Amino acid sequence: MSGAAFNLPHEVWFQVFLLLSDEEKGNVRSSCKYFKRLIDHPSMWRNSAVVLKKIRSYNSQYWDTLRRRKTSMVVVHKAGTKEWGLIATSLPWLSAITIDQLLDVKALGILLRFKNLKRLVIRSFQCHSELASVLAPLRQLTHLCLCELHRAPRAELINAVSQLTGLTSLFYHEGDKPISRRTLQGMLTCLPNLTELSLKMQAVYGILPDDYFYLPKTHHDPTDEVAALDSVPNKSLSGREDPGLTRLELLDYMDPMLSAVALEPLCFLQALTVCYRDRAVEPSRCNMRVWLRKLPCLTELTVARGYPLSLYVHSLPATLQSLSLLRVIIGPGDLSALGKQTPDLQHLHVDLCCYGRQSGLHELPALFPKLKTLKLRHWNMTEEEFVGLARLQHLQRLVVLDAQPGPSPALSNLIRQLQVKTDYRIQVIHSLIPRDPMACFCSQY
Repeated sequence: MSGAAFNLPHEVWFQVFLLLSDEEKGNVRSSCKYFKRLIDHPSMWRNSAVVLKKIRSYNSQYWDTLRRRKTSMVVVHKAGTKEWGLIATSLPWLSAITIDQLLDVKALGILLRFKNLKRLVIRSFQCHSELASVLAPLRQLTHLCLCELHRAPRAELINAVSQLTGLTSLFYHEGDKPISRRTLQGMLTCLPNLTELSLKMQAVYGILPDDYFYLPKTHHDPTDEVAALDSVPNKSLSGREDPGLTRLELLDYMDPMLSAVALEPLCFLQALTVCYRDRAVEPSRCNMRVWLRKLPCLTELTVARGYPLSLYVHSLPATLQSLSLLRVIIGPGDLSALGKQTPDLQHLHVDLCCYGRQSGLHELPALFPKLKTLKLRHWNMTEEEFVGLARLQHLQRLVVLDAQPGPSPALSNLIRQLQVKTDYRIQVIHSLIPRDPMACFCSQY
């Protein structure tokens, strides 16, 4: 590398390196000592998670590198008590931990040594009753995810979670049936700061009560047993004065598990995700049409599978700014109706296997003039439709979902044409966005 490059301010190199993936940063790091020092700066790894496997094989130099980068997020895979002790000694400031396939539940007692721990994800292991006693003291947690904890004692877990009064986000993906109404309401009442809730609805369980998400004003003592949580009387629920939940995610869902009025109490909801277990074809059961009309503050909506868009497109609120339709059937005229319903849409994710000749994709620039990000498949798009995306005057980012592992020569040519027409204003990503290693697998549809 020329000597002039070394004279560039560090801030310039930082901006360049922030555009690289972790793997690419690793390659640059190995090129010279100067880049190694810059790459290891904590600002380069602020949003990066480290996956720790075979922990005993890591040498002192590896731990020194993580300390130098001030690594704050880790995924711990199959670790025992000794491995957890090494992690706590080497990285005591960790703020986010994902535990994958825990070997010894007693090792979780070491979590108390992480005083800055705010986010905790526990996924995929044979649960024991000791887990509840480990969770309850972690009062500093703001985000908790429990996913596929086989043979988990639900009553004890719910009681422990209810004591984490600082939680703002709860992902509860455990058990073979939904939480009962009284237990859910009791738990949520003990969590006054909770704004985000994700539930895995599991197998068909019948119809849940209309007031499933209707929360009482009075806060229960978080030390009460779950039996006390189940004692909330049906008629005394008068609603909460605070906004309550603003983000709700329903996974593995099928109508008519929740009634048409089930979401009415969540009038402050800003983001809704409904991931259906399968495609749904009975129009009379589509409660989405009613739900959307009762959510005046909704700005984000994600729907996976389920009903054809035509069944609820006219119920979409005009407040929507972000919409994701994943494997949803979109028929002729649906995009046109969608554009009329959501004039302020800024982020659109349309992930379909194919569109068909009458998809209306050529109308995207006219229908959604305010789009800033667009994710879609280019398969079956004509050259005119693809290059015509240049008419989206505010588009900043285009993600081509079906170009993995890399774009074909034909697609590369289309991308060049698009970038030339927009003076390279649009960032085009032509590979699948990697999964978040820290997140629950259930939420990565």
